[in-house]
Amino acid sequence: MSIELILLLCTSYLLGSISFAVVLSKLGKLPDPRSFGSGNPGASNMLRLGGRSLALATLLGDVGKGALAVWLGSLMNPDPAVLGWVGLAAVVGHILPVFHRLQGGKGVATAAGVLLVLSWPAALIASVLWLGVFARRRIASLASLAACIGLVPWLAWQRPELLLPCGLMVALILLRHRVNIGRLLEGSENHFKR
Repeated sequence: MSIELILLLCTSYLLGSISFAVVLSKLGKLPDPRSFGSGNPGASNMLRLGGRSLALATLLGDVGKGALAVWLGSLMNPDPAVLGWVGLAAVVGHILPVFHRLQGGKGVATAAGVLLVLSWPAALIASVLWLGVFARRRIASLASLAACIGLVPWLAWQRPELLLPCGLMVALILLRHRVNIGRLLEGSENHFKR
């Protein structure tokens, strides 16, 4: 592994480790989102905690850091396979943030930002799947799971060089949703009212 790649991965991980939900909560003098509602420092929980503006700011921050990590990586190494690993490092940073006691979110928004720069068609497919499932069922976790799982066959078909890093990204996101998956199977998962 080259020094350049190590630097790219470390930089990406550190960018991913910035938790916008935690930072915005502190700035707004609100409770830590990791100890409120679902306990997840993400846009859905921020909607419950601080309303639409903070939820949107969290979403944009989380998407933005994933996109920024891959874009910065592309300036040093444009190889798509390398950029896939750079994106994975950003998602790992979001899930296990060094700045926030390794208590992070589920990685969906950060992964969306990664895909936006890595492969915009993949980002578009994931977004359409997410929006379609959410519009029908009003369950954010189900929409996230559908978007992740639905993306893998397309990557295998169209972008096989991204399949391994993005497949690991999907696996991490599914692992972070294990409690949600249990509640979905029980029929007790939280949903947004129509």
